[in-house]
Amino acid sequence: MDLKVIKGVENYLYDDICEFDTFRPGNVVIDYWRDGNEGDWVYTDDSYVCQILKVFTVKSPSGKKVNKCVRTVCGSYVTTRKKRKMLGKDGVAKNIYTFSGTYDTNKDLASKKVTSRKMLFARYVAAGMDTVKAYKIVYPKAEDEQYIKSAVHKLLQQNKVMNMIDEETRRVLEEEGVSPSYLIRRYKDIADLSERDSDKLRSLDALSKISGLFETEKKKEQLTVWAGFSPEQLEALKDDNSTKILAHAEKEE
Repeated sequence: MDLKVIKGVENYLYDDICEFDTFRPGNVVIDYWRDGNEGDWVYTDDSYVCQILKVFTVKSPSGKKVNKCVRTVCGSYVTTRKKRKMLGKDGVAKNIYTFSGTYDTNKDLASKKVTSRKMLFARYVAAGMDTVKAYKIVYPKAEDEQYIKSAVHKLLQQNKVMNMIDEETRRVLEEEGVSPSYLIRRYKDIADLSERDSDKLRSLDALSKISGLFETEKKKEQLTVWAGFSPEQLEALKDDNSTKILAHAEKEE
């Protein structure tokens, strides 16, 4: 869902009919936007849902023909120009009063009210809130649990939303004085100074992943059973040729 504030009024672009029905139950959506009238909710050519804000006419360059036009949050369109499609995936138009079809870039979107709800969602998630709970706060009219989970999944698939979350997370960490170098230093301190092997191993594992020592896309879980030695002795004895391997297994994740 995106929105554009026009003269103080919020005008929405819904991602699909399920989202539309959740927030505007009982409203009819017209299949072919070119046939819509002012105030009608219509499908875009890629099945998003928006409202026709205004219907007007323009004369052809020759002045002999009058063409019907519609204005939506996706921009203005001449209904007789069949080649130009109204696509919700492009988002809201930067200028809805022109036929140019120019749209806000991600940078523009991040600073405008058009994504104010998504920005708020990103801030809650960056602060550590559960994504479903964050969605319910940002979109209080959404009640169906299955729909909410699906909507959260869609949001987290959008690059601009994930970029917002990343930026908000960095901002929160910086405010708390937590930088990448600080985290690495703390992990190293624990690995060097901790008396508990479990703490050392966790810190070393984290440092190994940060350094890229482990593969990130394909992980292998290895289990090796050694004869005659306790788990605490394994590291010291791994290089000893007299050590006997009873079993070895690898599991793809």
